[in-house]
Amino acid sequence: MTASNFNIGPQYIEPRDIDDAPGDGMSALDTRPRTMFRVPMCTNIDELDADVVFIGMPFDQGTFGRPGARYGPDALRDAPRTYSYLDPYGHGSDAEGFFDADAGDELLRGVTMADCGNVSVSPSEVVHNFERLAGVVQRVAQRGALPVILGGDHAITFPAVAGLAQFAPLDIVHFDAHLDYTHHYQGALLTHGSPIRRCHELEHVGNITSVGIRTVRRAPYEEAVSHGNGIITLRQFRDMGPKAVAESIPVGANLYITFDVDALDPTQAPGTGTPEVGGLFYDEARRCLETLVRRSNLVAFDVVEVAPPYDVSQLTVQVAARLIMDVLAARFPSRPAG
Repeated sequence: MTASNFNIGPQYIEPRDIDDAPGDGMSALDTRPRTMFRVPMCTNIDELDADVVFIGMPFDQGTFGRPGARYGPDALRDAPRTYSYLDPYGHGSDAEGFFDADAGDELLRGVTMADCGNVSVSPSEVVHNFERLAGVVQRVAQRGALPVILGGDHAITFPAVAGLAQFAPLDIVHFDAHLDYTHHYQGALLTHGSPIRRCHELEHVGNITSVGIRTVRRAPYEEAVSHGNGIITLRQFRDMGPKAVAESIPVGANLYITFDVDALDPTQAPGTGTPEVGGLFYDEARRCLETLVRRSNLVAFDVVEVAPPYDVSQLTVQVAARLIMDVLAARFPSRPAG
């Protein structure tokens, strides 16, 4: 059979009436915003009214390895296709949620979300950039929303936590291949190797637990232990199982979760600056996160070190975006339809 047997080619293309569905002539256009999960864009934090707010931090000036995490926030926004806040063409305003086969129902139905875009980052102005992020996180939290920070290298966790002093005492659970507890790197204090150390120095921070650790030097390990931090290595995680790990972590009144994607096995998350052999698999991370969130009061969390230049078929952004959905679904049960 030849191509001439099919109705193909320009001669068979006729303009379709784009008003064949109710609307204003826009039904043929995808007008969804370029935001996380296509949620509405926030244009004024002081008028914000949402359960969840996404904040991008396109920053990798704290990296002393391979750069590229600055592209993480926009890659995370572009990649997800499994969930759209609005209907398929951006019409409507209700949070319909997304269907989950395991739950047999929609997750995040009725949970309102907004995206504040990216923090404006100035080259070489690390402290200034961090002050901006801390200020945005603080204002979003004061509006009663859950800030979700999209990194960016892991250095950004420090200013994000610094902006949450209202939640003292604030416990931190840190998923990572590394402890990120180095005091300084060649004299630099604000790098992606030191955010957990910097957080420990904040007066409003309480317990700190690092999960999935598999690459560490002796000095920062011993310092973290001496400071009372909990450390659960990858091998210990596997021996205990995700649920038992989550239940073993002390959580107080308020919780911050920071998730470095290099905590995951690089076969599932290759797009990161410092991958390490081994690591958590998606389902292990999901089960642990869900259990942890359900037994605590999560007030903010971040996903960091997504570096699109090293990703393969968007594997890393897809798994990171799905983990964000999983955490939010554990934090906010679906609300009745209508």
